[in-house]
Amino acid sequence: MKKTRAERAQHSDEHVAQRARSVARTPSLRKAPLSVTSQVLQRPCVKATLELALLGLIAETPGVSGYDIVKIFELSMAHYWHAHATQIYPTLERMEKSRIINRRRVAQSNRPNKWVYTINPSGMRLLTTWLESGFEGISLKHPPLLRSRFMGNLGPDGAIAALEEEREAWRTHLKIYRQIEKDHFAGGRSHRDVSKMFSWFTLRRGIDWMEENIAWCNWAIGEIERKRTLFKAPNMKSGLKPIRSMRPSIG
Repeated sequence: MKKTRAERAQHSDEHVAQRARSVARTPSLRKAPLSVTSQVLQRPCVKATLELALLGLIAETPGVSGYDIVKIFELSMAHYWHAHATQIYPTLERMEKSRIINRRRVAQSNRPNKWVYTINPSGMRLLTTWLESGFEGISLKHPPLLRSRFMGNLGPDGAIAALEEEREAWRTHLKIYRQIEKDHFAGGRSHRDVSKMFSWFTLRRGIDWMEENIAWCNWAIGEIERKRTLFKAPNMKSGLKPIRSMRPSIG
């Protein structure tokens, strides 16, 4: 038996209310872990998720396709939020089943049909709740910086070689980001709308970050060159005995 429009609206409101209660109960969507930032800013925050990122993209571009969403991630979001197509499409499907977005099929001539997405009021409320919540801060895991913490074990030449390799990687990223800025943001000289402007803000932060990383590598290499006498040997790796098996001997 089909439900009336009033019954469907009531069911939708009940679903949104249930979703809000779930957000309040779910650890990943309550307060972020206590960090240096959260010790200063105590206002409760909602933890960022791929679902919220997708809601934001769909809200600013109604009728966007899944393919276009994947491309937006690759072009303008990869430097601060990494997501594969294999994560994005299943998440969109779950969001549609949860009734926070709508999906419809669009026929295309000479091309496969595609699905396009729009946000609905319950999804917009979730997005706004996140945006209006407190500052989350970051729980940082930075593999290059972790490795640099122990580069003294490589000796001065080994440490410098590792930092030069890292610097080259940052230069590659910087080149890509600058090209994206040139191709899609007119070098930051103009913006079609407010969403485009804030998208450029995040890209600009990525560019500044890469430049800062390169400058840090240059500084660290200079410090190593000036303080070679701190190292015990030209290369501390030399002379190290092979690691023996930790398995106890049987005998």
